[in-house]
Amino acid sequence: MTSATGEQPVHSRGFTLFEVLIVLAIIAMFTGFFLLRFDDGAAEEALTEASTELKSAALKAKKRAYAFRRNQYIVFSPGGFVLTESPPATETSAFPAPPEPSGRSYHENFRLPGGLTMELLPPGEKRWTKEPGFFWTFRSSGLSDPLAVRFTTGRSYTRLTFNVLTGLAEEETFIE
Repeated sequence: MTSATGEQPVHSRGFTLFEVLIVLAIIAMFTGFFLLRFDDGAAEEALTEASTELKSAALKAKKRAYAFRRNQYIVFSPGGFVLTESPPATETSAFPAPPEPSGRSYHENFRLPGGLTMELLPPGEKRWTKEPGFFWTFRSSGLSDPLAVRFTTGRSYTRLTFNVLTGLAEEETFIE
């Protein structure tokens, strides 16, 4: 039998080996890109969650301190931080003092996502520290102590530098 269009040239009956290899290389490249991107998503999500919680706690502490005219504290521990209106028992204690006799006390816990470490750069310090029990004071005037906090996982990090007047954070993030 003969075709109505005539004989086809030999080179147009299919894909060449070169074309198949190019397509396979492109597929492998996209697969590798998406696998690496998927891994970055977990680190980015954990860093974002931790930084969002700390920024939220700082704003809440600032607003509560100003509204109730009472100092508020964020007490840092290796596993997270606590927002409280009870003054810390001592400067080295990771736990706030017992509530006042009136029974009025505010206490809110925040836990770090797994795999994150938190480091602090208190005012006047030159090195990052993992100092447990450090407390950050928000005064009844609405001002707070200056502080920088860094969350890290692997080689990725988020650094928050808090403004003394506004309580807002300047954020710097690096995801690898």
